[in-house]
Amino acid sequence: MLESCPILTLSFHSSSLQPARLVSPDEVLKRRRANSFELATLLCSFLIGNGFAACVVSGYATREVVNNDQQRVVCPFVPVEDEESGDEEQPAPPNKYQLRQPPDLRSQYLLNIEEEKVAKIQAEEASRVAAEHEELERLEQPPHDPKRGHRVHAWVAILMNAPWCYKPGYREIALDPNTGERVLQPPSAFFIEPSTGFRHEVSSPDYLAIESVWNQHNYYVNKQQVPAAHGIAAMRWDLADGRDWEHFLPGEPYELREDCAVPEDQDPLTTEEEIEKEKHLDMPTSWVRSLNVSRTDYEQRFPDGAKVIYFKKTIYERFAPYRNLIGLVRRLTTYETLDYDGPISRWEWYANRDDQLNLVRIEYRTNETEECFDKGRSDCLRSLKHRAAPHDEYELRFFYQYRFDALRTLVYHSTYIQEHYDRRDDLLYHREFRNIPKDYITKEPSKLTHITEKFHQNPAKVPVKDIAMRNCFIQDNKIALQFHYGEDCITASTREFIKPPKSEMGEEVPYDPACTSGYVSNPWDPQPTQLDLFLLLKEQLKAEELSSHAFRRRVVEIDTMLSERRKQTDSPRLTSSLFDPLRNEEARQLRLAKYEAIKAREEQIKQQQADFLAPYLLRLGDTKKKPPTRVQVMRLYRDCTTDLRSFYQRLEEELRNRCDDLITEEQSLKRFLSRFQQHFEDAEYEKFIAEGETLERDKHILQMRLENIQDEYRRKAEHLRHALREDERLRPYFAAELEAPCEKSDCEGD
Repeated sequence: MLESCPILTLSFHSSSLQPARLVSPDEVLKRRRANSFELATLLCSFLIGNGFAACVVSGYATREVVNNDQQRVVCPFVPVEDEESGDEEQPAPPNKYQLRQPPDLRSQYLLNIEEEKVAKIQAEEASRVAAEHEELERLEQPPHDPKRGHRVHAWVAILMNAPWCYKPGYREIALDPNTGERVLQPPSAFFIEPSTGFRHEVSSPDYLAIESVWNQHNYYVNKQQVPAAHGIAAMRWDLADGRDWEHFLPGEPYELREDCAVPEDQDPLTTEEEIEKEKHLDMPTSWVRSLNVSRTDYEQRFPDGAKVIYFKKTIYERFAPYRNLIGLVRRLTTYETLDYDGPISRWEWYANRDDQLNLVRIEYRTNETEECFDKGRSDCLRSLKHRAAPHDEYELRFFYQYRFDALRTLVYHSTYIQEHYDRRDDLLYHREFRNIPKDYITKEPSKLTHITEKFHQNPAKVPVKDIAMRNCFIQDNKIALQFHYGEDCITASTREFIKPPKSEMGEEVPYDPACTSGYVSNPWDPQPTQLDLFLLLKEQLKAEELSSHAFRRRVVEIDTMLSERRKQTDSPRLTSSLFDPLRNEEARQLRLAKYEAIKAREEQIKQQQADFLAPYLLRLGDTKKKPPTRVQVMRLYRDCTTDLRSFYQRLEEELRNRCDDLITEEQSLKRFLSRFQQHFEDAEYEKFIAEGETLERDKHILQMRLENIQDEYRRKAEHLRHALREDERLRPYFAAELEAPCEKSDCEGD
């Protein structure tokens, strides 16, 4: 299914005549109104630009297709409910040692009579349902169309295995059984209705006949006489076959020529000779401007930002992003009748919501509302389902992978709370709280009465000590434990404690052996000692206290979450991407202005001359409040020139050391060659000679660099002294003796 130019409003002609004129595709994008021929041309242009072998089809269609009437078409956008089906239990293999079933003493004759009665009732019910279905289909059939087969319409055909198509997945290659070569399968096609974007096969009953097709290569007239019983499905789509298609322009494009190879015994023809031989006439060059959909038009989707489509018992509404303040982008409602009476279900899709809401599903029959969210919420909420009165129940699902407590599902009611966990370290997977509801008149909080907890089996523990279910009866002061089944045990071990009264419970828990009872299923397991039972009682009392605290925290969390959801529903907020140019233009302009300011500052710094005195004037402090003395200025002058001389002296010293190293290495190589010259072959001797030449070259380069550094120091020292004498901050302090000739540098002496 393709989205067919959502920015257009369709205006079809239902007459038997073709339109007198067609506007260009770029003009259609501007007007945003088109008939079937103009819209098919626009869609075909987009498809061809994306590499599809598409062509416009001119023919005849049914009244519903021509008028774009989809009220008898089943809506394809109705979501399919994902039923959470658990793993089906495999039947256990038969055991040859199992007991035989008792004999069936019932009368087989009476059983057969009952089966025949049941089968007869089922057959009558099936025939009645089939008759009602046929009657309903007959009533829903459209009325007779007196102009059937005469309504002109245009749609788009995409050719498979077309010679000029190189789109991946649209060229089927198979092996020839005779030659074993890879050959292209015969061309085939499927249709796309430009008014809806739906894909149709060539056997679709919506399209009745084809007169002609055209694309960027040629105009083809259909010459095939197919039986009326088969319709368009029996047509052949090899446009290069002149027996089936008459070509309006003489000759064929290069991609449609059956024999393009030049024989080996002939010389290839020149371009002029080839054109003269084939007398080929191409389609004229397109005079239409380049198709361009602006970002604003693309986001607006529809001329008014909204579109309503009426399907069979379904209304499908679409909205442009940010058109609604609540972020609604799609809405689909199903009804009981063709007149859209009696709503059944509604789906609402949202986008750009701050609360990450993306879907709301409403069931009118059961009065249920379900909200689905994307990842990114602080509470990791995945969905929220509310069942109204008489149930008045909330079911919350979470992204348990991102919660510290691994909570997957939470069912909340005024009288109970059910929690389902996944992959917890303590192996807890189910917990249920029973409570007395909160009294809103007396403001008395809810009172906990019963706690039930279930655990997975721990392989590290023996079954008689591994708790499977814990029941805490708060009002009865009882704790009942059930352990996991042991191996070869048909019953589970149990243990029950009667808690001591709270008045008697201090820092130490009193223990009475008469207040406990239990059962060990495996007679080979040792009976628990009184110390073991005492420690187990203390552990269960602590677990009960922790569960009670968890209940109070859960109640506060649920109340806070539901209150926050009501605020988000009443006052929704929308978000926009940082890179959205349509809504963050101001932020973009601020970023560009900041970037331009930084760039201008960098250019200004590059153009400014270096301030030699800046690091030296910092030593003097604020010269505006306390002007420097002549002695300080002279010391500053000497420090500045001395630092420059020291820098170049270090460079000169480093180069001299490297030059001395090369001289030493060269002399060592000469002594080595003079002593062992007779022991080397010619190739080895030439290698040492080349190494000596390399040392001589490096030494010469270092000497030249040394001379260049000396010249550079003389030039920069003269420039520095001149800049210091001409500086406005130092000029008043200089006397005539500073105008004396420059002192000789140490580099010159060296």
